[in-house]
Amino acid sequence: MNLQELVLNYKEEVVKSIQESVRIKSVQEEPLEGMPFGEGPAKALQHMLNLGKELGFEVENFDNYAGHIDFGTGSDEEMIGVLGHVDVVPEGKGWDHPPYEAKIVDGKMYGRGVLDDKGPTIAALYALKAIKDSGLKLNRKVRVIVGANEETGWGCMNHYFGKLNMPQPAMAFTPDSSFPVTYAEKGILHLMLSQEYNEELNFSIKGGVAFNSVPDSVVAEFPVSMRDSIFANLDIYNEG
Repeated sequence: MNLQELVLNYKEEVVKSIQESVRIKSVQEEPLEGMPFGEGPAKALQHMLNLGKELGFEVENFDNYAGHIDFGTGSDEEMIGVLGHVDVVPEGKGWDHPPYEAKIVDGKMYGRGVLDDKGPTIAALYALKAIKDSGLKLNRKVRVIVGANEETGWGCMNHYFGKLNMPQPAMAFTPDSSFPVTYAEKGILHLMLSQEYNEELNFSIKGGVAFNSVPDSVVAEFPVSMRDSIFANLDIYNEG
């Protein structure tokens, strides 16, 4: 049996595992004892590590910051890395299906983390299971490194590679986003904009719940005195 046939045999298990993971709301919260990013990310991390153990791999949890799942043998200097994460950005509003239900509609699963990054990380684990079950011998160790704070600060990897000084893979990839390969990703910039205005000119702009996600809505409030100039500029924008 080839690897593709083996993977297809795991289809129901893969779907079930992704649904279990997505149903754990793992948005960063206030830290708790032993849970540096809150209860949700810690639970999601432990779920991923438990899955790795159930699939027959060696696992280790590093203070609920991050964990890794090992398969194969070989030196750390030649290790192949697979970098995933279990935390998610806030769900926002406007969902057609509940974001933490992992409901399947017309052959597609809907939920926060299905694509980024619980689903792809679990797919990588089952790919390793296919290699293991096939009897194929690897000359190098494969290590799936799982973070719990990728979305909002990278504290997971700062702890794992920085404080703990864990070995860097010789080569690695990230199973994050669309299949088969995303070879570039937009950057991220945190900035504050300010402008002085006449004291009588009061307005506000509010939108978004996280720096690294597109806002589901933005609300701007302007004084009535600016109405004509705003709509004039909107007409110019629409014509352009």
